Amino acid sequence: MLLVSTAIVIVLVGTAIGESRFDSLDDDQKAMLKMLHDTCIDESGADEALIQKAMKGDFAEDDKLKGAMDESGVPDMDTMVSMLPESMQERGGKMIGVCKSITGSSAPDTAMKLNQCFYKADPEYFFII
Repeated sequence: MLLVSTAIVIVLVGTAIGESRFDSLDDDQKAMLKMLHDTCIDESGADEALIQKAMKGDFAEDDKLKGAMDESGVPDMDTMVSMLPESMQERGGKMIGVCKSITGSSAPDTAMKLNQCFYKADPEYFFII
């Protein structure tokens, strides 16, 4: 499974590609993000409606939503930042830096808590792939 957090930067990519935070992305970047999103949905079975709610800060305690995040539980934050488009690295990097020490009781729980932290750090800029 893909780490939604990784994508978020990787940790960061929304399904609402038309939103202003994605205006600086070129068509290839938007297509890549959509492909990552679709793959995560297919592999996890996560409900699209729950993902949309999470993008607004309403994180459901749903195993499939948590399952949309990688089981390793130890995301590589530096890689996340480096995979962001250049136009998103500074702001996305700040979000990631604030949440580097977040851990949960399991890999999916860690991924969920990271996304909750990312949202709290910058709700206007937060998105899920």
